[in-house]
Amino acid sequence: MQAITIKPVLERHADDWLQAFQDSPKNRAYYEETVQQISFSRIAVRVLGVPIEEDDYFNSLFTLSQNKHIHILSEELNRHIEQKDFQAIQAILSQHQQTPKGLSINRLVAMMYGYQLIPKHDDSMMNRHLQLATIKIVELFQQQQALGLLANDFRRFLIDMVKWLKNHWIQWTKSMKPTDDFPKVVWYGETTISQRYFLLLLMELGCDVLIFHPAKIDEFADIDATEIFSITYSYAHQTTLQPFPDKLRDRQATVGYRSSQHFEQLMHDQPSGFYKPWQFKDFMPRSLTLRMTYDDIFIYANVKALLRPQFEVVGNEVVIPVIFAKISGVSSFREEYWQDMHRLLTNPHTVFVKEFPYIKTSKANYHFHYQHCLVSGELSIERIMQSDWWQYGELTLELQRAIAYTMKVSCEQPVLKQQPNETFYDLQLFIFKQLTMIPRDILRLLQGFDYAQEVPKLVLYQAPQQPALSREDIVLLAFLNRFGVDIVFYNPTGKLDLEKHLPEDSFDVHRLEHMLFDLHYEEPKEDKNAPDTIIKKLFNRFF
Repeated sequence: MQAITIKPVLERHADDWLQAFQDSPKNRAYYEETVQQISFSRIAVRVLGVPIEEDDYFNSLFTLSQNKHIHILSEELNRHIEQKDFQAIQAILSQHQQTPKGLSINRLVAMMYGYQLIPKHDDSMMNRHLQLATIKIVELFQQQQALGLLANDFRRFLIDMVKWLKNHWIQWTKSMKPTDDFPKVVWYGETTISQRYFLLLLMELGCDVLIFHPAKIDEFADIDATEIFSITYSYAHQTTLQPFPDKLRDRQATVGYRSSQHFEQLMHDQPSGFYKPWQFKDFMPRSLTLRMTYDDIFIYANVKALLRPQFEVVGNEVVIPVIFAKISGVSSFREEYWQDMHRLLTNPHTVFVKEFPYIKTSKANYHFHYQHCLVSGELSIERIMQSDWWQYGELTLELQRAIAYTMKVSCEQPVLKQQPNETFYDLQLFIFKQLTMIPRDILRLLQGFDYAQEVPKLVLYQAPQQPALSREDIVLLAFLNRFGVDIVFYNPTGKLDLEKHLPEDSFDVHRLEHMLFDLHYEEPKEDKNAPDTIIKKLFNRFF
């Protein structure tokens, strides 16, 4: 009998995701069944915040819980594990720890099958599907955790996967065939690391999964930042995390209440320009790099963040649209080329760099410092800020937290390319070390950054006689780009630099007409027609 491949595909454009979630996959836009493969669209949405009608939100949750085909996993999670299973896991982990570099993932999963830790279906194709999905999620854990399968959290991850596969997955699907509808799962509220990975496993298996957090806290952003497994849907409002509803709410909002809530939304949740100074000082910055033409750079450079396309507030983050551009070569219109650059430099929120390497380096080993900042396998913002090496203690607490948060994201989700023979952990250490030495003029730049207002800028001019940007410099650029700073890098020779260390889609490259190897930086020319210049000439003539 030929094996059938089960291929669930994430539905990215479900206009009514709540209705689509409740429908059978066979009734959705994409469903295909052949002798070789069963393909269907699955729903996986991280629902952040609440609508204006908060009661409707909680009533919808309660209604979902009354559907016998929907599992509210956050409320019914069974944490029991058989003693023989626990002992078997301990035996596997013992061998894993005693093996240099640990057991391979295939060997690990094979041993789990040998000890009957992974439940078996009546259908052999479902068994194969579960095995492939489990391997993929273990591989993902290995890639995302600093120490891979040797991380402290791996033991908890393995124990939880075994007990939840046995307590839930196999109970839902024991007699299921590949052509049947896969389970529908709802999670409400906070998650642990292993709970997040188990939900990802359910998604990979083909389950429909909705994850709700009324306070707009997106814990899944750490392990699904690029939305490979799930998409996000964000309401304008948010509220505190409350117990899962056990009954329908009967309070109805008055017309006046609805109007006041709508006005509040317009005033504070939309880019209306009514933001108070430093309204978002307690929020975390997150950038969105704009794709733009060469001329757009000089238009948007003077536009406040709140007026730029796609500025928004999502949960506890402010999404700041930014410029990250390399200007390769020199324009035929030389005077205009310099004028455009000088206009960028006249902005008071700008740092200009024309000597390289810019950031200092260190040969110190930061392994101990990095490990000290780990809690449950993740960098802790609090531990970063309390470390002996932390040199940013004079800054406001809000800015310190934003720097530490962006350091954490930069290390755990690096955009910097790995070098040959460099491990993922080595890359994380390198980034971590460089971000402990942010230059003082950059710190001053960030101190004046009110996220909804003027966007700070870093302008760099790579004169032909200067050394090239160092890899350490590019770590800083990647950090500032993530923090929400505009970056414009001038390279008149057109040589490769950013391209060696950053993905091509992480910044724009604008190639101008001429590549020059003897072009020194040109200082701004004094405007001969300016009134103060004319007065000076008259003064000199008479006196």
